[in-house]
Amino acid sequence: MSDLFHKNIPVEYIHRVFDTMETADWHIYQVLTKRSSLMRRFVNQRYPERPAPTHIWLGTSVENASTLSRLRHLKQTNASIRFVSFEPLLGPLGMVDLREVHWVIAGGESGPGARAVDGEWLRQIRDQCQAQGVAFFFKQWGGRTPKTGGNVLDGRKWLEYPHTGANGCFVQPLRVAGAPTRDNPSTERMDVGPWAQEKLDCLQKYLHAYTSILSKQQFKGYFYIDAFAGPGSLEVRQQQTSDYTQQSLLQVSEDASHDAVEVRYISGSPRVALELEHPFTDYVFIEVDKERIEHLRNLEQEFQGPRIHIKEQDCNEYLRGLLNRNKRRWRQWRGVVFLDPFGMHVPWSTIADLGKTRAIEVFINFPVGMAVQRLLKRSGEFSEKERTKLDRYFGTDEWFDLLYRTEADMLGNKVAKVENSGDVLVKWYRGRLKEVFGYVTTAREIQTSTGRPLYYLIFAGPNKSGAKIAEHVLKQGARKIR
Repeated sequence: MSDLFHKNIPVEYIHRVFDTMETADWHIYQVLTKRSSLMRRFVNQRYPERPAPTHIWLGTSVENASTLSRLRHLKQTNASIRFVSFEPLLGPLGMVDLREVHWVIAGGESGPGARAVDGEWLRQIRDQCQAQGVAFFFKQWGGRTPKTGGNVLDGRKWLEYPHTGANGCFVQPLRVAGAPTRDNPSTERMDVGPWAQEKLDCLQKYLHAYTSILSKQQFKGYFYIDAFAGPGSLEVRQQQTSDYTQQSLLQVSEDASHDAVEVRYISGSPRVALELEHPFTDYVFIEVDKERIEHLRNLEQEFQGPRIHIKEQDCNEYLRGLLNRNKRRWRQWRGVVFLDPFGMHVPWSTIADLGKTRAIEVFINFPVGMAVQRLLKRSGEFSEKERTKLDRYFGTDEWFDLLYRTEADMLGNKVAKVENSGDVLVKWYRGRLKEVFGYVTTAREIQTSTGRPLYYLIFAGPNKSGAKIAEHVLKQGARKIR
């Protein structure tokens, strides 16, 4: 319980804390500070080319309108998840531009002599969060103890959280305490960035061509496997705004009320595959989230032609079982597997086994910007556990000699990461896919709306014609790898 960015804390110590957080990535860390400008400087220097990892949430405290400059610093911080704590809220804030903020916490002061919070201040924040698509968490009314006044605002508890999902995109379920998500599945929303549409368009174009061809051939069946299915539909939010970069904070506050959040719904990857003109004979949707499973089951009722199989289990476990059961039957079947994780969840062993069938094609999300690069430290110093994780993901330890060089300086030899390491890694990974599958396409870089690389979409398969079609789909707009 301290401020990590206090001016008396050495930068070397803060780096050690971040090293530990990056290593122990099975936790979510919430780093809250009042020294927002110092946090901005540190984070942007540590992550100059990519946002901080999605499991490290970065936030600042804002008590009243006079401290809103901290919010500006936060939005300039190269973070994946940003949050603001309006607690203790000591005055009205007026109109606040919450773009690029993912979570707002609000509450009154607690402790002896606690100053009262006005309900209208809280409602104004809550209403702006709802209008701008930001998760809102009302923590407490405050008083002598944190629990004195409870945490009910206008007859309900507001306990919304952000989290990240597939592809590292921001996902905001907006699950409110007591909401009947199981009885009414439509109450769940899965929000993603606009870049998701680009990926899904590529997938749809290829699947359309694939099933059009396979529907005329004499196979026992052809299947589509979505290894990280999610719900059937996605909500894409895009803020329709003017350019604030040259405006003062006062102008931003005045203009924010005129901005509108454009909300549109798109088909998620399961629905994209089901809505094809020539459907697959079989669909397998793999998901571990129980509420998303409920959404997928609704698709069974909506699409009653093809066979739909919903699997609530780890995708690697399912795929291994499928491959072991059908070793001698691949001449009769063909299939496409969509591997779209939000991290390094698919080891090389799974991908290699798919390639060995000579019947399966894969669309792979290679998460260079949002996951892999965060583990590849600039220093080249790795623990045994870190090396094991990377070896398992790549299926070899060759990645180290590929990405690191020993250089001499005035203090002796040191290990340094090569320039353009992301491009080097993509070229190498594509080569490994080609060895296993036979054919591989251009790697299409998918970026955030601000131009930051998220991941690469790559096709690999045993069929030359399929690869040619996929190449045509993926090369359009793809950045040339250096």
